[in-house]
Amino acid sequence: MSQNRLRQVARLEKLAQPYLERKRQTEDEWVRTSLGVGGHAAILAFLIRYGKPTIGEPLSCAWQRCSESSAWKECCDRFSSIARAPGDTKYPFEPNSRDKAINYGMPLRHLIIASFPGVGEKDKLDAVFASAPPWLIWFTFADYTAKLLGLRLPNLSGVAGFARSKANFDLWYGLPSGAFERRPWPNGPDNEPLARTDLKLLRPDLKLVRPDLQRPDSQMTPRERRRARAAYRKPHPFDGPGDWPILLPSEFLQLPTEQWAKAIEGVRR
Repeated sequence: MSQNRLRQVARLEKLAQPYLERKRQTEDEWVRTSLGVGGHAAILAFLIRYGKPTIGEPLSCAWQRCSESSAWKECCDRFSSIARAPGDTKYPFEPNSRDKAINYGMPLRHLIIASFPGVGEKDKLDAVFASAPPWLIWFTFADYTAKLLGLRLPNLSGVAGFARSKANFDLWYGLPSGAFERRPWPNGPDNEPLARTDLKLLRPDLKLVRPDLQRPDSQMTPRERRRARAAYRKPHPFDGPGDWPILLPSEFLQLPTEQWAKAIEGVRR
């Protein structure tokens, strides 16, 4: 290869680096989202069975009922990965953040596979979601979870006219702690992004994550730009319905969360 050609390749590789970095960060974010989605589905199924959420009361009341259930205590005792303070004799169930949704979700998926009716994890969750209270699906943004996992939903037409919170959406796949309110959209649903299920709202905005990653289009020839974009635009690992989140073997969940997180990274690669 001529020196001139080598210089062209080196220049292209240098210019493509921001795209490749963006691609890596996007993939990492979507792998984490896939784990959160699997956790969210399992937590909701567990919450429905053991927390018996009631419309009008704070969802945290259903969390408390879950924390007092023998099923949750057995799950915590079996899977040491569920974060609890050393020597803590209580079994808090507070899925109020994305980290907790992942931390609780992986063990609960094993519990659901072992004890819920149906054949296989997806079939079991599908039955729960299809018969779930529509207000609970709407309130917790579980319609997004169902769409990503390809699960059936109850008819949401009776609740879609009620406003949903942007703060709760930003919390998803964690669960809100408050109460669902039958509050219509202030200006109607037509111009409200959260009045429907739009997966495009879930794509991570990498300019917020890494503002230093700017597209160097102005420095590239048209050919170089096409090649760099082609390197970036490969499919994401969790880009829509049909993909199923990684489920680690139960023995991994005897380890601290940070250790089984490394195991997930190894599986992904």
